[in-house]
Amino acid sequence: MDATARFVKVHLPNYLRSLPIPNRLNGLSQLTRAELVQLAPLLVVTSVAVYVVLSALIPSRKKKDSDWVNKNIQKEKPKVADVFEIEDLGEKKSFCRCWKSEKVG
Repeated sequence: MDATARFVKVHLPNYLRSLPIPNRLNGLSQLTRAELVQLAPLLVVTSVAVYVVLSALIPSRKKKDSDWVNKNIQKEKPKVADVFEIEDLGEKKSFCRCWKSEKVG
């Protein structure tokens, strides 16, 4: 615990104080390669922190099982399609496309 406290209280402030942070955004182009290497850890840590915060705040767009309309009919197939001969249908037939009816087909 002493090493962590020393890092946070001594080394981290010294590191941040020594960083060559330019006053303006276009000042980044004037930094040398060594100064950019010195800034790299701060940029990586900041980028990861922003990503973690945004991924926690923005909901995922993945489909959940509860979002699927067809929950159990021919789930092993990538597409469900049935072919019928017109002559075999008889006079009148209706087909459900919502997958929520008890009588599908």
